[in-house]
Amino acid sequence: MVDINVTDQLARYVLGTLPQDLPANVQQEAKRSALNILGCVIGGARHSTVDMADEALADMTGPGQASLLGRGRKSDVLHATLINCIASSVYGYDDTHAEAIVHPSGPVFAAVLALSERMPVHGRDFLTAFALGVEVTCRLSKAISVPPARGTIAWSQTGITCSIGAVLASGKLLGLDVERMRWAIGIAASQASGMRSLHGTMCTALTPAHAGQTGLRAALLAARGFTGGNASLEKHNGYFDVFCEEANFPALVGGLGQHFEILRNTYKPYPCGIVIHPILDACLQMRREHALDIGQIARIDIKASPGAMALCNRRNPKDEFEAHVSLHHWAAAALIHGTAGIEVLDEACVHDPAVVALQDCINAVEEPAFGSDATEVTMGMKDGRTLVCRIDHGIGSASNPMTESQLEGKFLALSEPVVGAERSRRLIAACRNLENLADASVLARDAM
Repeated sequence: MVDINVTDQLARYVLGTLPQDLPANVQQEAKRSALNILGCVIGGARHSTVDMADEALADMTGPGQASLLGRGRKSDVLHATLINCIASSVYGYDDTHAEAIVHPSGPVFAAVLALSERMPVHGRDFLTAFALGVEVTCRLSKAISVPPARGTIAWSQTGITCSIGAVLASGKLLGLDVERMRWAIGIAASQASGMRSLHGTMCTALTPAHAGQTGLRAALLAARGFTGGNASLEKHNGYFDVFCEEANFPALVGGLGQHFEILRNTYKPYPCGIVIHPILDACLQMRREHALDIGQIARIDIKASPGAMALCNRRNPKDEFEAHVSLHHWAAAALIHGTAGIEVLDEACVHDPAVVALQDCINAVEEPAFGSDATEVTMGMKDGRTLVCRIDHGIGSASNPMTESQLEGKFLALSEPVVGAERSRRLIAACRNLENLADASVLARDAM
């Protein structure tokens, strides 16, 4: 075992942090994260993948305690956590801490929202627990995957870290003591899972949902005395030994309460892998500026970041789920249709002959110097012209974040078709005023 008990440090930090201990900018970013992920849950609530998961498990669920957002009914807290989190991820519209390669908010939000319907939770406590769960998730992912840590991209960082964030947030709301919180961390860590080989399938959405449900279940078990060890993260053959070759413990526990990774959380303007976003910015900008005749494009050369090539170099995806992580599909669809929203994931668009054909003109190569928010797109036209667009920081990146107006526009586009304009506006106001809500479960009631 290493000479530092990070499991204990995390338990004590989360349990000891009061709402007033979080700086104003951290609270503000947590509210932005909550607004963004709530919109993602509502917008994805009626996707066929969510229907499938709900119907498959409905006969085995318990009494209605927690809302299935956008679906008009309730279920038990564990099922609600699972289904709401699948909905939050199914369109790939959830938030991203780009450096940590993790989508932290969905599992944590789904778990604490379900708990807020099972027991009274004030908005300030909801916000604090949510912020801390997201914070630890981002820190943990950095500690196992970002140099000087040495990990492997084969693990889904969201899958293997979000259960820890969700259990800490849930355990805080449940009022666990330090020992039981340590047990809860161990219970959640024992079930951490998720492989990147399953990206491009329905498991892309199931992986974070399993993490959220695992975290809540672990907290509920520990509350009843179910044990899970006191040093599960750092113990020999424990979490860190399983999920990375060398951990960076300062990334996890260094400066707790002094600097905050949640401030580097980002929100997606497009429902696809964040590493594709600068490419879409470039394609849409070129389409606007040059009134492109698609039939006159001879060649498209894309200099993409290493992350884009590692995760999204997938030509001619066979279905919606592969299209999520196909830079070729998104670039072609954006150029042809002039949009890059949920409609681009429609099966008709995925199999549109024009979109498929244009992908054959795309040549994507890795540019090691580019960060995940940068790209350069060059078009060779049949009339001999060469058009070039370079994006240094894509919209929604840490260096070019979405504005409040853009976040609200995204929320309304996702929410209004499901719950209507009036309830959508109330939900925005509630998220903006989250710390003052006497009952945080109003978010679930208005979104059901």
